[in-house]
Amino acid sequence: MNSIERSVAKAVFTLADPALVPVLVARLGAELAPALRAMASVPTVLADAARASGDAALQAAIEARESGETGGRRDDRPRPTTAPPLPMPAFVGSERSGAAERPVDRAARGDLATDEVDALSNLDDPHVDAALFAGSLLPDAERARLLAGVRRDGTRGRVAEPLIALLWGAELGRCAAWLAAGITSGDPEVARVVVNRLPLRTEAGRLRVIVGVWTRHGVDEARRVLAEADFPADVREPIEDAFARGDGLSLLRARLAAEEDPERVAAFLCEAAREGEDGGQRGRVDAILADGGGMPWAELIRSHRAAALPLVLHDRLAEAPDCPHELLIAMLAGGLAARSREERPWLHEALAAGRLSGADLLRHAHPAPVVLSVLADTDARTSPRWWASGAPRAEAKALVEEFLGADVEAWIVAMRLFPEFTGTIPELLATARAVAGDPAGSARSASPTG
Repeated sequence: MNSIERSVAKAVFTLADPALVPVLVARLGAELAPALRAMASVPTVLADAARASGDAALQAAIEARESGETGGRRDDRPRPTTAPPLPMPAFVGSERSGAAERPVDRAARGDLATDEVDALSNLDDPHVDAALFAGSLLPDAERARLLAGVRRDGTRGRVAEPLIALLWGAELGRCAAWLAAGITSGDPEVARVVVNRLPLRTEAGRLRVIVGVWTRHGVDEARRVLAEADFPADVREPIEDAFARGDGLSLLRARLAAEEDPERVAAFLCEAAREGEDGGQRGRVDAILADGGGMPWAELIRSHRAAALPLVLHDRLAEAPDCPHELLIAMLAGGLAARSREERPWLHEALAAGRLSGADLLRHAHPAPVVLSVLADTDARTSPRWWASGAPRAEAKALVEEFLGADVEAWIVAMRLFPEFTGTIPELLATARAVAGDPAGSARSASPTG
């Protein structure tokens, strides 16, 4: 005997007109029993209908739930967490005393409101700035400002010793992304930390460091940074040659511009991975971002419209916080594999941050059973409770009203189609209506919906 999936049961009996529920329960009978046992919670209208159905299997499932003998899953999904702050170096506050120490102590806290962080930043105190930088509350733009030596009053100077000491001493895995913001800072001491601690993997990243320092502090400081850098010979030698020329800085800027050309970067990303290349196309994205570069989104979108991006590249791009909506929708349209959250973290992150909505998932993603497990909160990888948009209840109700309405046969067909259906949920609903015998539904099912 076939059985109804728990995600299907939860969705259907949440969305269906309550007047239809007893009829649907009576028609499905024992097919619903496994879902009743497995669901973490049963809609009241479904539980009442199951008790009143007279079906022994359904009544036994309800009795088992009430006695605690269910197979419902434990809700052990990972929750979003806030990264712990960096350990504070010993110098922070160690040379301060009395009332002057209080802002440093406050800056080291992890529970400050945005206006409190802003007020502390306005102090332009080097020790306070370092304490804020070590925490998890400072926006990326503020980190870049501090690494560039720009004060809140608009003046600019060398980055103060407390922050430099923090950059040298902090655990690299925790601060590597923040250090990347210092690649173009132009501050000589920040640049020294960068070339000593970051494994700059692209020519553009290496040039950014040198060009930034040369622009702000002259060729001698740039030469000092290069002396500490572990650059390949084919990168180091042209830089050293440029140091000896009057137009050397212009030459390096031109080389950097060529390396950053959006069409060139997009073509590089889309090229097939070379034999033995570390990380392949994912690794190329990682290297560009880690070295202070960005993704050429307009060119990548044009490339995808002409021919689908390689899946491994597209998957990595979808993880980027600034990935365009069009590319995220294309990922949904490409299909969601029934795999662990760790293999598709981009989906959870995009939904949680609001880059995708539950309605996007409902209309564009497939296969239907995987999508429904996510929407119905029976998927162990994410939950509508954590999404910026929440569950798309209004959109879902509108879809079922459009395609199924009060047609009991169409509801039954839809529930039985779900386990093997490879299309989207709108396509499934259109198919169910067509199979149930509605001519209008048959016409709609001839082309994808959404």
